[in-house]
Amino acid sequence: MLINKLLQKQKLQIRQLAEQGQQRQWQMYAEQQLLKQRCRAFIGSAPGLVLSFSAGCLFQIRHNNIVRTVRSLVGFNWLKSLM
Repeated sequence: MLINKLLQKQKLQIRQLAEQGQQRQWQMYAEQQLLKQRCRAFIGSAPGLVLSFSAGCLFQIRHNNIVRTVRSLVGFNWLKSLM
């Protein structure tokens, strides 16, 4: 009798945790889709296009001596890790 009650209690707890996990997965999926939608909207906007164009230009001239000197003087070491 006591064992049955404990088992029922554990089964109920497992069911609740499974439902919570499923709800969290759906929430994460919805947030991911919203983030994708926002990223697409940003890339299509004027600031997104400017940023993309600038990154493309910098990537193409990354081996230029002037760009290397400026990068090392200003201390953008994080740019080196991206390129």
